[in-house]
Amino acid sequence: MSCTATITLQTIWDCKWSHPGYRLRGFPDGRQPESLWACVRDGQRRPVNEQVCANCPDWEADEVHERP
Repeated sequence: MSCTATITLQTIWDCKWSHPGYRLRGFPDGRQPESLWACVRDGQRRPVNEQVCANCPDWEADEVHERP
């Protein structure tokens, strides 16, 4: 008999609260107005990275990216 294990990863691009940050072409990362990703869960944009999102207790799957 075979056994299957499923692991669900909390990725930053699959969370319904994460949005791409505002970026300006031609400026280095240190001078960008926002980080690469922003979390909007609390109604305000705050910078997040993949590690923060992967361990977030409020992470929710984005319905657009869910698979049947």
